[in-house]
Amino acid sequence: MPMFVIALVAILSLVGAAIALGLDSRAASNLQITADESALSGATAFINTASPKASDRLAAAEQAAQAAAMANANFSIVKLDVGAITEDAYGQRTVIDVSLKFTPANPAAQMAGRNANIGIERNAAAAATWGFPLCILGLNANDTGLSTTGLSNLTAENCIVWTNSPDTRSMEFKGGTAKTKYFCSAGNAFIASAIVAPKPDENCDPIPDPLASWQAPLPGKAAPNPFPVSSKNKTPNVAALSTQFLKAIGVPAVKSVAQPLAAALKSGQPLTDSQSQLVTASLNTLMLTVGGPVSSTGLDKKGVFTKGAAKGMHIMEVAQILGIADNLPDSLYSADVYASSPTTTLSPGTYAGLDIAQGNVRLKPGVYHIVGAPLIVRRKATLTGEGVTIVFHGDKATFSVLDQARATITAPTAGETAGFSIAENRHSALKSKTAQRSRLTGSGAVSMIGTIYVPRQKFAITGKGAADQASPLLQLVADKIELENMGALKIKFDPSRTDVPMTIEPERAAVLIR
Repeated sequence: MPMFVIALVAILSLVGAAIALGLDSRAASNLQITADESALSGATAFINTASPKASDRLAAAEQAAQAAAMANANFSIVKLDVGAITEDAYGQRTVIDVSLKFTPANPAAQMAGRNANIGIERNAAAAATWGFPLCILGLNANDTGLSTTGLSNLTAENCIVWTNSPDTRSMEFKGGTAKTKYFCSAGNAFIASAIVAPKPDENCDPIPDPLASWQAPLPGKAAPNPFPVSSKNKTPNVAALSTQFLKAIGVPAVKSVAQPLAAALKSGQPLTDSQSQLVTASLNTLMLTVGGPVSSTGLDKKGVFTKGAAKGMHIMEVAQILGIADNLPDSLYSADVYASSPTTTLSPGTYAGLDIAQGNVRLKPGVYHIVGAPLIVRRKATLTGEGVTIVFHGDKATFSVLDQARATITAPTAGETAGFSIAENRHSALKSKTAQRSRLTGSGAVSMIGTIYVPRQKFAITGKGAADQASPLLQLVADKIELENMGALKIKFDPSRTDVPMTIEPERAAVLIR
């Protein structure tokens, strides 16, 4: 009998130990699940809280993590830590650390002859990233991706400015003012005679083109000139204009005066405003002597072409269309009257470039394909479009707002080009070795809501040109971005003020890390 009792006790003890171990193992597994859920709940609350203040999102994270842990009454929290917040160029990142301890009695443990309140502790951590939106990205991988000079002004509130070049001057600030939430350069930032805030972060990781997978819609057959024959607005024949221009400035009597134009055409680098003024004055003086209807220059005494593709244009207007002179002297268009000019309406379709030099042009909603030639808004003309995307295809297909012209474009809110106001078809072939250049200059002004995507082009804002309406949603991706003279680009990022969607979403992620 004593042996039986001893054996029975031993058996019960073994059974109790086995049951206790099973209960402990199950409790530990459940505890780990609860800890994981608690940490992930906190991280999710951090990224889903609407407030832009990190302190508000941090408080929400702590509350959510604690609520998830307390939902299981069998456990008590012995530690709930929220890691230090670090604001990097991606935004704000935090780690939610949770530690839970097993506290209820285990009846089977008493059978095993040990303390029922054995400590079982489990830990979990989740990372939360609440990124700020990207508003400017210079994709160039070898040279300066962003530069400012003169009295230029770059303001990009609540968003990030980034360059991908590892160059020692990946960002170059040689004048003006530049302010944003963060500057982040894959190389170094050079600052001289400029006000830059905050100081750019350097040696950041390059950002792969976030829109590389986007497929631009393809163009159709180019429509004939959509404007009346009497209109100054035309579909420019760039090849014919170039041939006529070269012939005119190659005439011996003109050659010496026009030498800067020939050099600019060869290099692809436009004249400065002062050079344009000087060349214009010299040509105008010269034409009084050598110009006329029968002159071999093809120019009259006012420097205006009398025939051919350039008929009715001043020689410097042709230079402007060819991209080698940004601005015309005011005297060439001082008589323009556009406020009372009738509005011409264009429909979506394919155009072999557009030279808008007169009056007001309105674009109906839809996609406009510009093929093999520029879209230029100049003199005192205006271009407006609501629900519009302009897509550029191939060589010389660029966008320019010059002189005292103005362009107001709002991107579509839905469809295959939703969010894009201006976009380059990055898959269209380029034969020219001269870099493509879109520009905003003179006193030209742009009001843009949406994305400007020109990954193979330089985007230049110079003269007194301004994207000055403090756009609530403007994302600019270009090979290079240059602000010169008194050029201005202002973004006050607040997507809640428009229905146009962001094409480049900021990073928002909640991930269990341990």
